[in-house]
Amino acid sequence: MNSYQQRQEAVQRFLKGEHVTHIAIVFKKSRKWVHHWINQYNLRTDELSWFKDRSKAPKKNSSTLSIELEAQILQIRKELVNERMAQIGAISIQYQCELRGIKPIPSVWTINRLIKKHGLNTKPSGYKSPIEYPELFLHTHQLDLVGPRYIKGDGRYYSVNILDISSHTCFVEAVRTKASENILQAIASFWKIHGIPDALQMDNELAFRGSNRFPRSYGNVVRFALSLGVVVIFIPLGEPWRNGKIEQFNNTYQKKFVNTHTFKNLEDLSMQEQKFIQFHNSHHRYSAHGQKTPDQVKSLQLSPTYYNGTIHLPNLNPKIKIPLTEGNIFYIRFIRSDLKLHLANEVFIMKPELKYSYVVAIINIENQLLIIRQNDEIKEILHYPMTIKNK
Repeated sequence: MNSYQQRQEAVQRFLKGEHVTHIAIVFKKSRKWVHHWINQYNLRTDELSWFKDRSKAPKKNSSTLSIELEAQILQIRKELVNERMAQIGAISIQYQCELRGIKPIPSVWTINRLIKKHGLNTKPSGYKSPIEYPELFLHTHQLDLVGPRYIKGDGRYYSVNILDISSHTCFVEAVRTKASENILQAIASFWKIHGIPDALQMDNELAFRGSNRFPRSYGNVVRFALSLGVVVIFIPLGEPWRNGKIEQFNNTYQKKFVNTHTFKNLEDLSMQEQKFIQFHNSHHRYSAHGQKTPDQVKSLQLSPTYYNGTIHLPNLNPKIKIPLTEGNIFYIRFIRSDLKLHLANEVFIMKPELKYSYVVAIINIENQLLIIRQNDEIKEILHYPMTIKNK
């Protein structure tokens, strides 16, 4: 298998749900290599040759602009700034030059040089580009499911990893399967000890969502969070770095715990991981917190609301659904040139003005609405009927 085939196969494995670390091991590459080609696939999705190296040959576009062309570029920039929803970068300016028949079309580098020359390389006051990634909630927990991993002589297991991104407080729990009741038990345990967050953020793992067959029904992981007033956030498809802090923690978990221990069985692993949790939260220091440990950071924060274990116990029969009556589910998605918004197994076509930007698609349970938001501004509201089965 040549390098081109490796890149294509690695991305296909990721799209099918394989973890980045496992892919890296299979191809004997670094995690950085895997993430690089996932990024290339996402950024160059309209190109059939995304897996090929870009040419590093210098471009021969002239960097000398006539006075007339300079004036035209600056005028286009001014018009874009005054258009509230427009992007104002060099690529947008270049596109406008093409639309207006301006020749020769200046290169992106030349436009950027001109913008900097005239002191226009700072964003106008109050301007926010529609491509910027949305910031939603301050107190968020990130959730990830790591695995499968294997214990010699005992079989397969997964690890439910949770991180409070405001303090870097961690929690891990080894489980035998990806069943929702196992994930629920881990979340409930964490929230009993460290409190309930404003939001629970995760990737689009099926075990988190609930069902491909009934995409609007939702499983008990989502239902449990909503029942406690926690907003559920699903990060963009194919962008695992949006859960960056839990991904970094997963690396620490692998290097400092999994790779340094030999476990007899799952019970032994479960006992050892409790020591890892305690050591991490009391000893690991983070520059983001002024070299404080997670425990030190938490001691300075306001006391949260704790899960008391009396609402929708996670050891319920998995066939019995936690009641779903209210709450909000957030899907963060990047709208590409096809204008498609992907939610679980559903696709909605967005307005052209949302192309090449991040949107937040909010499913409001009680009103059965799908609300499309960009930069905190509502762009569209759609009826979203749900057949909610609570049994």
